[in-house]
Amino acid sequence: MSPGRWLRSFAALVGAAALVAAAAGPARAAYQASADANTTAFSFNCLGFNDANPARMLSAALGGYARLGYTTTAYSGTAFSKTQVLSRTLNDWGFYVHSHGDNYAYSGSTRDFGFREDAGICSGARIIFARDITAVRRGRTSNLVIMSTCHLGESATTMPGAFAITKTKAGWGAWAGPSFYLGYLGEAWDSDEYAFESRFWSAIGPGYGVGQAFDVARLGSFNVGFAANWYGSYVWTGRAGPLPSCTNCL
Repeated sequence: MSPGRWLRSFAALVGAAALVAAAAGPARAAYQASADANTTAFSFNCLGFNDANPARMLSAALGGYARLGYTTTAYSGTAFSKTQVLSRTLNDWGFYVHSHGDNYAYSGSTRDFGFREDAGICSGARIIFARDITAVRRGRTSNLVIMSTCHLGESATTMPGAFAITKTKAGWGAWAGPSFYLGYLGEAWDSDEYAFESRFWSAIGPGYGVGQAFDVARLGSFNVGFAANWYGSYVWTGRAGPLPSCTNCL
């Protein structure tokens, strides 16, 4: 459907405040989501202390996606590999990852944004690049994508496009389809990411849409320099699947 038809359909429904109400609800179909957390890189063997935040963020993501109607499977340790990510991504309506992310060298001087696999080692040898995901998904749009890593929320990131999410901010009164991308700018402490994401998931539960939940989440207390970014539709519930035709389904 063209952006113009999306906008007309959206405007015909109701005001934005009514649209974002009651985001949580029962699943309407088996909409697959994947949630990956690199726990090995944040373990005692790699850091000299045990960082519990990656496991906590994975648990929060599982609960958050479930409340929005996604059938979510979690992967960490050796189960979180590049092969696993690319084998599932075509059918993912939602995708969450916590790992190291950056604009990595792809081939020679060519660079692309991506994140490291876990694979059970301190620094996963293989990187999942945006171009790898693009090749597998073949233009299929995702609903809710959360990149809980450094750098993948920056303006130059190629990762939203890998999930066919346009790097635009459709705010109040605008509509870019049922999709939302969340990522962080620069280097971010995972304690900040956990605090932000906990607030984000909790805000969606009582009935805020994804954009409002993002604004609630950033009101927390964070280390200096922490910043998050989003693309997609501000006034969307975040629920799994294509946008339904009836207002009560939103």
